[in-house]
Amino acid sequence: MAFLKWEDYTIFIVTLTLSFGIGLFYSCRSRKQKTTRQFILGDGRMATLPVALSLLVTYESGIIMLGIPAEVYLYGMQWYMSVLGFLVANLLTYHLILPSQWKLNITSIFQYFELRYNSRGIRLFVTILSLLGMVNFLGNVVFVPAITLEVIADISMEISIIALMGIVLLYTIIGGFTAVIWTDVFQAILMFGGLFAIIIKGTIEVGGVASTWSKITESGRFNMLDFNPDPTIRQSFWSLFVGSAIAGFRLQFSQATFQRIKASQSLSVAKRMFLTASVLFIVMEALAVLSGGVMFAYYDTLGCDPLVAKQVRNPNQLMAWWVRDIFHDTPCLPGLFLAALYSASLSTMSSLLSASSAMFLEDIVKPYAKPMSEKTSIRLARFSVFLFGGLGVLVAFVISGMKGPISQILDVTAACTKGSSTGIMMMGWLVPSSNALGAIIGGTVSFLFVGWIAVGKITSSGTRVNIKLDPASTENCRMFNESGLISDFGQNLFNESELMSAYDQNVSDIVRNSIISTTQASTFISEPQGLDILYSLSYKWLLPVGILLVLIVGSITSRLQARQPVDPTLVVPVCDYLCCCLPERVRRKFRCGVKYPGIDEITDGVKAEPNETILLTEDRGKR
Repeated sequence: MAFLKWEDYTIFIVTLTLSFGIGLFYSCRSRKQKTTRQFILGDGRMATLPVALSLLVTYESGIIMLGIPAEVYLYGMQWYMSVLGFLVANLLTYHLILPSQWKLNITSIFQYFELRYNSRGIRLFVTILSLLGMVNFLGNVVFVPAITLEVIADISMEISIIALMGIVLLYTIIGGFTAVIWTDVFQAILMFGGLFAIIIKGTIEVGGVASTWSKITESGRFNMLDFNPDPTIRQSFWSLFVGSAIAGFRLQFSQATFQRIKASQSLSVAKRMFLTASVLFIVMEALAVLSGGVMFAYYDTLGCDPLVAKQVRNPNQLMAWWVRDIFHDTPCLPGLFLAALYSASLSTMSSLLSASSAMFLEDIVKPYAKPMSEKTSIRLARFSVFLFGGLGVLVAFVISGMKGPISQILDVTAACTKGSSTGIMMMGWLVPSSNALGAIIGGTVSFLFVGWIAVGKITSSGTRVNIKLDPASTENCRMFNESGLISDFGQNLFNESELMSAYDQNVSDIVRNSIISTTQASTFISEPQGLDILYSLSYKWLLPVGILLVLIVGSITSRLQARQPVDPTLVVPVCDYLCCCLPERVRRKFRCGVKYPGIDEITDGVKAEPNETILLTEDRGKR
């Protein structure tokens, strides 16, 4: 049943109108000077904070605003350890990769493969993998706010999906990358405002900070450190922190990140932008985790868990239901939350569409087409935005028929494509001895192996069952039975076994049969057998395993061919950067014969200048 009032709809509509207006403004402002590169990368003079906010909200979608609070509600706050792992990855890529990436005179990050390996095949292979992953992500992102609007505004999910995608397509197509940046800034402000509003209001409703924190800790949800080494348990310190420190490299090697690095006017600005975005990322994730804890404390105080009472059919709808409860008598704030949620999705969708457009034009069309005018290139770029938007809508409709938490399903389905493409990119930058053969074989093995495990996790009914924390109190809960009559849990019409059964049915991770008895202590869980042990591998390990497979298999396979000369500007001397205390003779072995400017002497005995670069244009790869 809808509960939004006219002022909430007003705020929501104004938000969408402003997002579209920003795109229209920048379209009119730069109409006479727009080129293909400007459409994809902006004017190259963007300031630090706008680009940092844009990078932040590119990955902080509605999935984060709904999925992470639901994760904390069910499993506790330990998920935040993955954020600290991502921070480690960001600091490493900031030091090792970012300076070299900024110097590349290319539009698409996948042009790097043609420069590094002199192979269009690898470039096309990784581009296709990445586009598949981005379309999958796009469909998930547009689906989340649609099911939320269905709960709090009683608007058809199908209509919401099409309308949301239509708005994003319009301002992305007419405004280009600059419009995406400034729209992201506006939407980031709404996201922070929405999260702060629900945390403050929820804490007040529970009875203050002390009461809220007490309920979080007493329920066992402040479970940050779990050092269980078993890789099949859902989450532990090792899969969250160590796994994310490996998987976090994928952000640096994405087209969306590369666009924002190239949009910075200097290397120092690019570095400040990246560090600023990393800090904001920690803050945003902390707010999302905290909101999940406050949400549990609220329903425990209220005495009615909405999952047990079947008030929501999916854990991803918990946040929307919570907003419905705490803001039912507060004008405008429900509209603010809805605007924040849609802003999170709009920003991510626009960034994904902009990045997909760049990849399609630069990596699929241009290498195999005759030279074309700037006008034709822009038209193709805009057409590709529309194409990928349509594919994203189709994926969203497919996802609407699937069961399980959307955040975990996304992690599982994206692991095979992201692991393979990220691993190939890391091998190119960090392994000087790698070659085209190693990249293709390593990437293929990773894609097939991780994809096999992902399919097994989704389809097998014998994998390890994930134990959820105890639900919130149900002493004051009321439930509608099938005939529409209202019944109280307090009148013993439902026993504890029925309550727990309802809880398990609503929060099942993957479609499976599981039996939960009347108390958590007496829960019986059968251990996985045979291949189900492999399929039970934590979803947080899938992406790191994919990356490591590429590095290991690719490095070994590369030795089957004679070593080829490598441009020192396209690889990074990792050992010299991270292990400078080692003797020179040891560090030299890790360079694999590559003569790095400023480190080694070039063959003619003249030392290279630190800023010397060797033709880093897209034309070079065609030679």
